[in-house]
Amino acid sequence: MKIHLHHARVLASILVTMIAMPVVLSAADDLNTIFQMGRTAYHKGDLEQAHELLSMVEARDPRHQETRILLASIRSQLKTGGPSLKKQFDGVKIAKVEFAEVTLQEALEALRVLAKNASNGKVVPNFIVKEQALNAKPLSMKLTDIPLTQAIQYVAEVAGARTTYDRHAVIFTSASGN
Repeated sequence: MKIHLHHARVLASILVTMIAMPVVLSAADDLNTIFQMGRTAYHKGDLEQAHELLSMVEARDPRHQETRILLASIRSQLKTGGPSLKKQFDGVKIAKVEFAEVTLQEALEALRVLAKNASNGKVVPNFIVKEQALNAKPLSMKLTDIPLTQAIQYVAEVAGARTTYDRHAVIFTSASGN
């Protein structure tokens, strides 16, 4: 009888451990997923989103070194005054964007003028195209009532580029990572 009771306790202990284990693994996976999302937002220049996500990681694991480093950088950049470049651009709504068979550089120049006009001269974006090969593909699109950030993103997607917002400019690089 004592042996059966002992086995029952061992089995109960194993079951409790097995049930609790997925929760622990799930929490660690969730924390890593949040960190990866925050890091991606940081590298895309979305400092507000990165700060929000990485602060969640910091709250759950205050000793997570990479999180602490990224948050220090974000806090430093956000302290330097005003909203981030992406936040500024998100506040500019462009009534109409229409391109037909233009280069990336021409499309970006048009967005620069449209943004300046839509913001009464307060927002004049800077764009840097790192690879001139991105100018080879002709771009065409029609958009209406769209935030500047989304217009930039659509232009990048059509051109086969990815964007990164830094402090002073939106940088276009090849989406393939080359």
